[in-house]
Amino acid sequence: MKPKIYSLMMLALFSGLLLSCGQNQKANSDNQRNLKIETVSKAPTVYNIEGEDIVIRVGPGEDSDKLVNKKATEALGETQYAQVDYSVKVIIEATDGDWSKIKVVEPDWLSTSHVGWIPTKNIIMDKKNENKELEKLDPNSYEILKTEHNAAVENFHVLIKFSDFDKDMIFDFVKKFRNENCTRNCNVLVYDTKSILPLIDKYPLQGKEYIQLADHFVAMSTFDAPNLKSWYPYQDFQYKDYGGKNWKKETIK
Repeated sequence: MKPKIYSLMMLALFSGLLLSCGQNQKANSDNQRNLKIETVSKAPTVYNIEGEDIVIRVGPGEDSDKLVNKKATEALGETQYAQVDYSVKVIIEATDGDWSKIKVVEPDWLSTSHVGWIPTKNIIMDKKNENKELEKLDPNSYEILKTEHNAAVENFHVLIKFSDFDKDMIFDFVKKFRNENCTRNCNVLVYDTKSILPLIDKYPLQGKEYIQLADHFVAMSTFDAPNLKSWYPYQDFQYKDYGGKNWKKETIK
């Protein structure tokens, strides 16, 4: 009988060990599953950017130094600063008043170099807010100088009738104009004087005519990049070569 009892005792002990191992494995599996769920729930939100040439700073505020783009500086041999625009995606790492510390995550090759502070207003925080009803434009504040619509895209050449403006005001105007006037793919070109009307379709533009159009061609927003509002798009290297001096954007080095 003793051998039989001994065998039963061993069998019970072995079964207990198996049950304990099974419970531990189940517990570990549950923990791993819970861990995965927790990790996913804490993934940072990815945001789009509205605008162009948005300089990244090392701290919050306009008084903070611009963040040097070390790779570009080494490649070009002169100081270049890190910037973001509508083409990147970012996560927010911290906020301070009207500023947010961001890290570029798309494209991923900028994720180590493009980390710093930008105005929170340039971050598209909520897609619901993008589509909310916008305040109506004053119809006396602008005039559509010309339209050039075709089957693929609408083109609006628009005169603004207010003289005291800045980049934020113009970009807000473009957003509202799109909301009120564009019915499909749409390009919006904004000017501050009627005097450039004869130059709109003239090509090529050279010398004084190029400078004249460049100085009064305030902004452009294209159908394929509506979040990008190009500020004085003709003030470029050619403008500089022709002797243009009425710079409205950061000086080209």
